Amino acid sequence: MRTLGAGDTLIVIDVQRKYVNCQGPLAVPDGPALVQRIARFAEAARTRRVPVVWVTREQRPGVSMGTATEAAYGVAMPDLFQGPAAELDPDLGARDDEVRVVKPRQSAFYGTDLEVVLRTAGTRRVILAGVTTNICVQATAQDARARDLEVVVPADLTAALAVTKEGFELSAAAVQQATLATLAHAVGTVCPSAELLGQP
Repeated sequence: MRTLGAGDTLIVIDVQRKYVNCQGPLAVPDGPALVQRIARFAEAARTRRVPVVWVTREQRPGVSMGTATEAAYGVAMPDLFQGPAAELDPDLGARDDEVRVVKPRQSAFYGTDLEVVLRTAGTRRVILAGVTTNICVQATAQDARARDLEVVVPADLTAALAVTKEGFELSAAAVQQATLATLAHAVGTVCPSAELLGQP
């Protein structure tokens, strides 16, 4: 696999406070450490002139976030998808001159101009980081592959939540492993972020 460089775009998905900077039910394991790893990788991307795109899922007036999401969160929607909880974690070091995409659903492609952004940048391969691996990262990965983009998911730059649905209970670690296995089998390449940087 070639290292990070020309033709690549790093897409960082949903690294928002509610997932990585709180103790609530949506907090992924070791969120602050994940933020630091992503921040370092984003800086490495910049030094190689690789564009960085920051994606968030936020509630906006007049834009539906989908019946499933609205049913799941109900009256808690504003607290989770607006205001401080929906902000990018400041320790990511996102820059004002980098593209930001606000999505209404799980995939960063659905209902956004991400495809235009990637085409403008001459992107042939997307590097996907963020949360959660099994929902928004996976949805974006599948949509990228459907557009004939190469997909790479650095495993250590993603995190999943546990599944608590009755009869399907799985730990966060089990969900992460199963999702990465599916992505590696059917969608793209899963590897350590160090491999993309040519590091041992």
